Amino acid sequence: MSGARFPTELVKVRELARLTQRQLAARAGTSSASVSRWESGVSTPKRDNVHMLDDATNARGRLLKAWSDDREGKGLPTYMRDLGRLEEAARTIELVSPHLIPGLLQCPGYARLVFEQSLMGEVTGDLDRLVALRCGRYPQLRKINNPRIVAVFPETALFFVPEAIRREQVRHLLEMLEAGNVRVLLVPHGSLLLGVTSMLLVFHMQNGETAVSSDHVDGNVIYEDSEGYTRLQGLVKQSLGDALPTEQSRKALEELQ
Repeated sequence: MSGARFPTELVKVRELARLTQRQLAARAGTSSASVSRWESGVSTPKRDNVHMLDDATNARGRLLKAWSDDREGKGLPTYMRDLGRLEEAARTIELVSPHLIPGLLQCPGYARLVFEQSLMGEVTGDLDRLVALRCGRYPQLRKINNPRIVAVFPETALFFVPEAIRREQVRHLLEMLEAGNVRVLLVPHGSLLLGVTSMLLVFHMQNGETAVSSDHVDGNVIYEDSEGYTRLQGLVKQSLGDALPTEQSRKALEELQ
């Protein structure tokens, strides 16, 4: 998964220390479920957790070095890297956005506008690179694991952009629908996703596990505490119920061309 070193290194040092995942979790002050997700690469621990894991396994800095190398590696920007591992291990990705078109479904014009407004590309070269990475991500995933995408977002995400960008984005979405494995459900004009305050992503993994993350102004946050997953998945189901059915959503998109 994205060539990450940390998961492999964590398994090695745990086995060298002759610890089970449960024993390591007890020593490091975390849960065995978190250790399992870190070893499989589904999520990545914070620096404080890495220090505790390193001490618990007497790894003498090996885990911290592997963790730092992963975060400083080339390729995807840091804010996308953990999310990238989840995307590449997912069977289905559910995207619920209260305001914008989800990043995986954005066309170049829409992505550029979002990055410009969020001040993420300070110079033209940075902006071009970010747009290329974002818009090239779904084609890349189709080659790696071809996840099923279910996206819920409001029609208004298409209303408040320049007409040329709206038309480009609508064409892009319709092309993705024709290619298959993408399902778009529009929340009709006049309705709000009251329970979802920021972009919510639910990843149903190939191995049957589930991971949840959310986008914020300064990056993506992966929820380590799986006890809250029931509520978060409930928000996804509620959002699906608020949106137009698939065929009505497609018709609404076609009318926006």
